Parts: sequence; structure tokens; C-alpha cells
Amino acid sequence: MKKESLFNLLFMALVILAFYFFYRILAPFLSILAWAVILTIIFYPLFSFVDRLYGGRRGWASLTTTLVVIIAIVIPSGFLLNLFARELLHIYQYCEQFIAAGKHVTLFEQLRQVKFLKGIGDVLDQYFDLSQTDLDTVLLDNLRKLNAYVAGQAPKFIKGVSTAILKFSLIAVTLFFFFKDGREVAAKIKALIPLSAKEREHVLKKIVEMIQATIYGGIVVALLQGGFGALGFFIVGLPAPLFWGTIMALLSFMHIVGPFMVWVPATVLLLIQGAYLKALILAIWGATLVSLLDNFLRPIIISGRTQVHPLLIFFSTLGGLAVFGLVGFIAGPLVITICLAIIDIYTAPPMRRTKNSRKTRSYRRR
Repeated sequence: MKKESLFNLLFMALVILAFYFFYRILAPFLSILAWAVILTIIFYPLFSFVDRLYGGRRGWASLTTTLVVIIAIVIPSGFLLNLFARELLHIYQYCEQFIAAGKHVTLFEQLRQVKFLKGIGDVLDQYFDLSQTDLDTVLLDNLRKLNAYVAGQAPKFIKGVSTAILKFSLIAVTLFFFFKDGREVAAKIKALIPLSAKEREHVLKKIVEMIQATIYGGIVVALLQGGFGALGFFIVGLPAPLFWGTIMALLSFMHIVGPFMVWVPATVLLLIQGAYLKALILAIWGATLVSLLDNFLRPIIISGRTQVHPLLIFFSTLGGLAVFGLVGFIAGPLVITICLAIIDIYTAPPMRRTKNSRKTRSYRRR
């Protein structure tokens, strides 16, 4: 083997090894970098406006925009956490008072009158002697166990909050530098893409459009689902409609779970209480105006802006969540968009492809 070939092989091995360790070093922070990129694209119009106000002083503009993003995320998150904690405490106190007042006995008597549940009870009586069971003791004991379990999870909760704060701080720092140096980074990334200038702009434009459409579409759908969910809870007289509407809005971003995790148990609760008309209203309301809204509206919003078929958007979002986790609701459609953009470039008419390839070769010579 010639020395030149050996040198080339050694050089390629070093390059592969270097990039492998480069990936291993950044791998723990890929989700942080992904969220920073997403937030940069979403808030870049605001940064451009602030940059013009500061007369091109990008450092101050980046710092101001980053602070605005932090405030826009931290204040609503703090409000939701406070609301969530208060509602959990209220639910616990209500359950404790409900059991202490003996209202659960009346509830179980009502349940025994339901034919379906009565049949289940008769079957269970054949195998278990439920007459010797003291419901008061069992329910209160389990409630105390639940309280002890929640208290025992406090260290894990504190650790989780600390980790979330650390990750958010890293996202904020990364966001600042993406605002400040994003143009230079984007220019270097563009130079690495082996396409003509026009084709590179086409691919990157599609990527930006998909991210913006996914985020903005997701926010619109979440607000509508949360609003309709809260209104449905208010109509049927369920407590804390604003809180549960907020929970449904947050669950809207998680397609695998979704708002039905809130309104379905609420419907069952109304059925148990004997409020059959309210249960029917909430079931129809939740199935049509809350859950189905996501399946129809989100693909239409994203498809209308990105020119990607709604069915493909739907499956790519579900697949993205399964593969990438929460960030997958953006990453899934984004991967599909990149693939479709590349296919669009290479299935262009022959004359256009030849023209573009000449541009690419001339660009590489330069």
C-alpha cells in the first residue's frame, strides 16, 4: 500500500473518530440544542425588530430578546404550577371531607342500584366476602397511604424541578448565542449543503415554515381545546373549569395522551353521580369540540402553510412523538418536510436540474 493511501486512510479514521467523540460530547445536550433552535426560529422576528431598535447592537438585542423569552415562559409556568398545587390540595381536602362525612356510603348505595355494576358486585360476592369489609377504614387508610406516598416523592420532585431549571438555564444561554451569532452559524451550515444557492434557500425555507407552522398551529389548537374544555366543564357545573381547561391545553401537545385524559374521567364521574344528561353533554362536547378538533384543525393549519398533505402531517407527528419524545411533535413533521424538499429538488424537470447542478459545481470551484 502506498504511503499516500495509508495517510488518506489514517486521516479518514481520525476524522471519523473526531466526529464520533464530537457527537458523544454533545449527545446529552441534543434536546437542549433542539429546543434552543426551535425558540430561536419562533422568536427571531422579535429579535430582528429589537435589533433594529438598538441600531444593530446585536449583543444587547440578543440579551433583551432572551429575557423576553424567559419572562414569557417562566411567568405562565409559575402561575400554572401554583394553580396546580392549589387544586391538588383542594381535591385532597374534598376527598377527606367526603369520606369523613360518610357521603361515600350514599355513593356506593347509588352505584349498587345500577344494573351493570350490581351484576359485577354479585359476581365478586361469589369469590370474595365483601360484607366484612369496612369501607370507611379502607378508604381513609388508602387516603393516608396516598398522602404518605406523595410526601415521599417530594425529594424526587425537588430533584426534577432542579434538573428542569438547569436545563432551562442552558437553553436560555444557548438561545442568547443563537440570537447573537445565528446568522454566521446559519451561513456556515448553508455552505455545507451540496446544493445550489436557490435549492439551499428552498430547503431552509421549508424547514423554517414547518417549525413555525407546527409551533403556531400547536398553540392555536391548544388554546382552542383548552378553551372549549373549560367551557364544557363550566356548562355541566364541574369545579375548577379554568384549571382543567389549562391541563387539557397542555395535554394537547401530547398526542398520545391528549385532553381526553381529563374529560373522559369527568364524564365517568358524572355518570357515577347519576347526572346522566350532564355526562352525555360532556361526552359529546369532549368528543367533538375538544378531541376531534386536534385531528382536523392541526393538520389543516400546518398543511395550509407548508403544502404537505394533512394525513402525512398527522402520522409524522405521532411517529415523531414516539421516536423523539416531546420534541418529536416538531421533529417528526420537520424530517418529513426535509425529505419532501429533497425529493422535490431531484424530481424537478431535467433542464432545471442541469442548471442547478452547474450552479452547484461553479459554487464548489469558488
